[in-house]
Amino acid sequence: MENKPVVVGIDGSAAALDAVRWAAHEAILHATRLTIVCCVDDDILALSDYPWPDRYYEQLKEHAHKDLAEASALAVSEILKADSDIAVDTKMLLCDARIGLQRFAATAQILVVGAYGETRRVSGLLGSVAEAVSTHAGCRVAVVGEQLDSVRESMPNTVVVGVDGSRCSAQAVDVAFEEASLRNANLVAIHAWNFTKIQSVFRTETPRLSWKETRTAEQAVLAESLAGHSDRYPDVAVTQQVLNSDPVGALRDAGDNACLLVVGSHGRGGFAGRLLGSTSRALLHTVTCPVIVAR
Repeated sequence: MENKPVVVGIDGSAAALDAVRWAAHEAILHATRLTIVCCVDDDILALSDYPWPDRYYEQLKEHAHKDLAEASALAVSEILKADSDIAVDTKMLLCDARIGLQRFAATAQILVVGAYGETRRVSGLLGSVAEAVSTHAGCRVAVVGEQLDSVRESMPNTVVVGVDGSRCSAQAVDVAFEEASLRNANLVAIHAWNFTKIQSVFRTETPRLSWKETRTAEQAVLAESLAGHSDRYPDVAVTQQVLNSDPVGALRDAGDNACLLVVGSHGRGGFAGRLLGSTSRALLHTVTCPVIVAR
């Protein structure tokens, strides 16, 4: 991949600092620079009749500079501990975070945000902001939840990818193999097919397709989706799973025992024009490990 930077958005929250830590290691893995972005939105001052203090906007910018300095110091510390020398730069934007972060989509290798943010000061990376970036950004997006060090260190060295045979799923597979190879991690490819729920839709007396037959067909879909990748990434050990299960539940459970979950922005059951599928959206709200939405 082109040597574009890893870009991470911050707002002073604990989740944002976890996102910085994760983004720093992602930049190290990809041997590229890290850009830390903080947004200060002054629209709220213009659109509200609330009597804001005279220096309120200046204070917002001061807090942003402080947050950027703290995040930069954390990133540099992580980089030095990894014996790396990648560059770190910071940027403050005077706009809404949902708009500001998406400006980097064309020039970033991946956009990283915390799963939720800080509401008290700078334009926050709230859940809505993380969702907006995941939905609209034209590049990979990683959403990182706040995690205790003990939880982070105990995560198995496993990358999980959701596969359903769609074009977006193929992009997720590409990303998952790359990330697993960089991490020296195992890869678990999951194709979950809620056979029981699908069968309940058909209320006819004609013979129904059995799960055994369906499983065979879906195993072929999974194998075809992974074909050729092991030749390019011979170092990645792959486990294939075809499950008669709700995709959200299956991927969430697997993600709880992984260091990373990769999904496509929407799957083969998605509506045309939908920017973020229901499965990807649900996983962003529930999975405990970092999630990459591939585009």
